[in-house]
Order: sequence, then structure tokens, then C-alpha cells
Amino acid sequence: MKYVTFIRLWAIVAWITVVACSRPQESKDVAEEKNREKFENKTDERDAQFVVETANSLHTLIALADVAIERNSPRTSNAAMAVKPDFQSLLSEVEVFATSQVITLPDEATESDVIHVRALLDENPGKFDEKWCTEIREENKHLIGEIESYGAATNDLNLKTWLNSALPQVRAVQDKIVDLENAISEL
Repeated sequence: MKYVTFIRLWAIVAWITVVACSRPQESKDVAEEKNREKFENKTDERDAQFVVETANSLHTLIALADVAIERNSPRTSNAAMAVKPDFQSLLSEVEVFATSQVITLPDEATESDVIHVRALLDENPGKFDEKWCTEIREENKHLIGEIESYGAATNDLNLKTWLNSALPQVRAVQDKIVDLENAISEL
């Protein structure tokens, strides 16, 4: 009897181990791990971490734009098609910067971000536009705050230069989003 219980317990532990080990790592986690291995200097590692976070935020913003396009609500769909190229352009700039600094970036938004963004598709049609505007405005506002604060704190001149050039673009997108939000609230 004890032998059978032991075998069952061992099989359960083995199964849990296999399931846990077979789960693919998040792209962001892989990038962070590779960057930790590459950079011995804590300052460089912090800069790399910031670039990874920025890329992840841009992937999330692009996913938000994709959700609005998929939902096909006239106002948000048009706004999403207007801002998505801006986010893609900024992501391309981040990728160029990361390549020049040998920083590994995530290929996509984190799973939790994607789940959160995709949950907007479940919103009722009357609330979708308003909820989407709030989500994308807040995510973009967060990105602006991160760029401003890290731009003031970093000593890396290349990173500071890129942040100073990207900030007006991100703010211009924020203005577009706020204009759309105001138009929706007037209806």
C-alpha cells in the first residue's frame, strides 16, 4: 500500500515538474535574463532594463491599437490606425538603439499585458470606446513619465539623446488620444 502511494506521489511530482519546465518563458523575461548576463556594470544593466521596459510598453500600446482595429468601432478604429504607426516607429527606434548597445529586447508584450488588453474585446459596445481611450491614454501617459524621469536620471548620453528625441513623438500621440477622448465624451 505504501509503495503504491509512493509511486503515485512520485508520478504527480514528475508530472508537475514536466509541466512547469515545459512552459515557455516570457519574451521579456528572456531579454532581462540575457541582459543581466551581458552587463557587469549595474548602471548599464539598469539602462538595459529601462530599454526593455520601454519596448514592452510600446508592444502593449501596439496591442491596444490592434484591439481597437479588431473591434472595428469607427472612432477608436480610426484613432488606432492613426497612432499605431507612431508606436511602431518608436519601437523601431528602440530596436535600433538596443542593437547599437547590444541590448536584448522582448519580441512581444507580456502575457499578462496581452490578456488585459484582449479583455477590452469583452466590453459592451457602448463602453468600449471610452474604456479603450482611458487604457491607451494611461499606458501612453505612463510611458511619457518613464521617459521623462529616466531621461533626467541616466548618465548615458546616447540613451539621453534618444529619449529627448522620442519624448515629443510620444507627447504628440498623447495629444491625439486626448482629442479623441474629448470627442467621445462630448457625444
